[in-house]
Amino acid sequence: MDSKEINALVAENGLRVGLDSVKGKRTVAVREFKRGDTILSIRPLYEFPARGNKESTESRCAHCFARLPKRRPRCSQCRQTQYCSINCQTTHWTSRHYFECMKMDERAVDAACMELKPEFRPSLRMCVGVMRTMSFQTVPAWLRVQREAWHMLVTHRDKHPQFVLTQYEEIARVINTHHSDIGLDSTSDAIDVLCRSGCNNFAAYEPNGPRMSGYLCSPLVSLLLNHSCLPNAAFVYMGGMQIVRALDDIQIGDEITLAYMDGLQPRDVRQKQLSAVYFFDCTCDKCCGESARAQVDVLMSRALGVDGQMPEYLPTDYVQPPAIEPWVLRVIDILLAHCQDGGTRYGFDQGLLDCVGSLPPRNFSFAAYTHWLECQDDCLERISSECVSSNVRAWACVSAMYVLAFYACVYPPYLSLVGFQCLETSKLVWNTLVASEMSNEMPNEWVELGLSLDRVKRLARCAQNILRVSAEPSVSAEGDLSVESQVALLAGQSFVN
Repeated sequence: MDSKEINALVAENGLRVGLDSVKGKRTVAVREFKRGDTILSIRPLYEFPARGNKESTESRCAHCFARLPKRRPRCSQCRQTQYCSINCQTTHWTSRHYFECMKMDERAVDAACMELKPEFRPSLRMCVGVMRTMSFQTVPAWLRVQREAWHMLVTHRDKHPQFVLTQYEEIARVINTHHSDIGLDSTSDAIDVLCRSGCNNFAAYEPNGPRMSGYLCSPLVSLLLNHSCLPNAAFVYMGGMQIVRALDDIQIGDEITLAYMDGLQPRDVRQKQLSAVYFFDCTCDKCCGESARAQVDVLMSRALGVDGQMPEYLPTDYVQPPAIEPWVLRVIDILLAHCQDGGTRYGFDQGLLDCVGSLPPRNFSFAAYTHWLECQDDCLERISSECVSSNVRAWACVSAMYVLAFYACVYPPYLSLVGFQCLETSKLVWNTLVASEMSNEMPNEWVELGLSLDRVKRLARCAQNILRVSAEPSVSAEGDLSVESQVALLAGQSFVN
């Protein structure tokens, strides 16, 4: 790359950027990274928290994106930026807000957003924020790096479909109408900014849960790391920093990759979306290789056929006794053993293929997964809204284990989403066992379904091992226990006879 500052940062983090005949460039490791190691850590060019139901009201901390408590500090200068704590307020000021404060009227941005449909408002906020940040004269070194990386990104404006460009033109029109109120001198490049950010932004998620918490524009990470449907790295947003971590042991010469989209989607859907949004054809091993994971991906991408059969064990009602296919428990046991003993990825992937390789599409495919996900969500809704039978609780556990088995088959084993599903399944099984113990309705057959205290503890410890790699299990959101605390409670449970 032409930038000395970017090259210095890349080398400092044990990375090297080289040319690639297919991808154009690739970033490889020049030192070994262990699973859970930080590969790269940098503040985004611009970021903002996700909004609540009322678009004009911030519901998350401007610094860490945590949900705001009832008593919330505000910036004493602009009186608009809100925080979850004095510590976040102080850290945000010293890291970036000192040069952002008073440069843009957030209320004017809110007013501009109200002229657009809700789905377009984040794009307007990102565009305005990026344009404002790029106009600052004196900035810290990390922001100089991000701004240099921004100029190296490609707009792909000529490749955007016309309906997207029409949406961008409408957003640009609103920005131009309000530009003086929101603190922008010029809006001439708004569409280019929208094109560039639209295919390079990131979504941030809570460090102790799978809920979206905010939006990031981090050009350096976009510039350096290519996509893979089965990546060896993922990022967590913590305290204003985008932290890229290794999901597996990375050897010298290995390319560092992130997932730009959900790797659970069928292969043809992924390919179409990557081409339409990011303007490239994916050639990762999962899409084009012959590995065990690539073969599992072929199985997941199968259509159900003209008969459209439902999964074999899917309940038509919750009166029938719960049942589970043996492959589900075997896949979960492979995941638990892998995250307990730290075995090789080859052995893990081959074990998954051995479990699902002979299953028909009705039992193992993306369509089958969606049926079990809907079953899980339906059971959880019933449990939360009414007094339910032990059968409904048992079916909730069974469907959660199906979802976990599908996750294990399609995602990297140490991805945070897998860990959170482990934790939720553990809590479901424990609550079901407690409810059944209290009502003396615990059938002996439930052990065969994997509904046991031993399963509760193993799932909880597995969640802990995964989330120590790809999340922040010691962090607690407002009103919630941290993952570490939840695991400690689940692992210490017992029944008194």
